[in-house]
Amino acid sequence: MNSTMEHGMLTLYHYDRSTAAQRVRLGLDEKQLEWKSVIVDTATGDASQRPENFHQLNPKGLIPLLDHNGFTLPESTLILEYLEDAFPDHIRLTPSSPQERAIMKLWMRRIEDGIHVASRTIGVCIVNRYIYKEADKSKLANYYAQMRDPVRKNNDQINIEMGLESPLLPSSLLAFKNLFREMDVHLKTNSWLAGESYSLADISLVVYLTRMSSFEMAPLWKELKYLCAWFKKIQNRGAYHTAVIDWGDSTAEKRKIEGLAAFETVKSLWNNAE
Repeated sequence: MNSTMEHGMLTLYHYDRSTAAQRVRLGLDEKQLEWKSVIVDTATGDASQRPENFHQLNPKGLIPLLDHNGFTLPESTLILEYLEDAFPDHIRLTPSSPQERAIMKLWMRRIEDGIHVASRTIGVCIVNRYIYKEADKSKLANYYAQMRDPVRKNNDQINIEMGLESPLLPSSLLAFKNLFREMDVHLKTNSWLAGESYSLADISLVVYLTRMSSFEMAPLWKELKYLCAWFKKIQNRGAYHTAVIDWGDSTAEKRKIEGLAAFETVKSLWNNAE
C-alpha cells in the first residue's frame, strides 16, 4: 500500500465479517491507503469488547469507526466519501461525470433506505440468534442495555425469539430479491453500478452478496447472470482479497451449518416474496 504519512495516520475500528467494515476496508485498499487496525467485535453479544470511550467516539457504539489524526467518523458510506475527499491524489472511486456520480449515490442510498436493516434481520434469523443464545446471559443483557438504536434492539429481540418464523423475515428477503433483480437489469447494459467505472456504489453493495453467500443462499439468485458476473469480477480484484477474504470470518462454520439448515425455508419465503 502507498504511504499516507503526508496526511497522517488512519485508524479503523472494525471486525472481520461486518458488511459495513468490509466496505470501508475495500475502499481503503482500493485507494491503496495505509491504515491501522483496531478490532472491536460488536456482534458477539459482549459489550466489553468496546473501548471505554467508544460511545464518545460513536454514540451508537457501532463499527466501523475511522480515526484520522484525531477526527473520528462513524457510518461506513460517510467514511468512504470522506476518504475520497481527504485523499484526492489516490485512486479515485467516484465517477468524473455528475450524472454517474448521482447514479452512484442513488445506489448507495439503498443501504440507508432499508437494505442494511434487512441484512441484519436475515443474519439474526438464520445464524446470530444461536450465537446470542449461547452467549453469557449477563453479558448479553449488558450488550442490549448499551445498544443505542431502539429499532435495532427491537428487531433483534423479535428475530432472536422467532428465528425463521419472524414476521420481519419475509419483507427483508423481498428487499434483497428486488435489489438483486434491479442490479441485474442495470448491469445488463452497464459494466458497473455507476456506469463504466468501478465506484463506491459497487464497493457499498457487493458486501451483501458476500454476506448472503456466507449463509449458503447464493442459489437463490443464480439465474441473475449479470449480477453473478459482476460479483465474480469484484471477487477477482486484489482489494477484495485483502479487504474481505484475508480477514476471514470467525463465524464461517456456524453460518454454513445454520444456513444449509435454513435454506429450504428461506427459499420458500424468497420464491413467495412479491
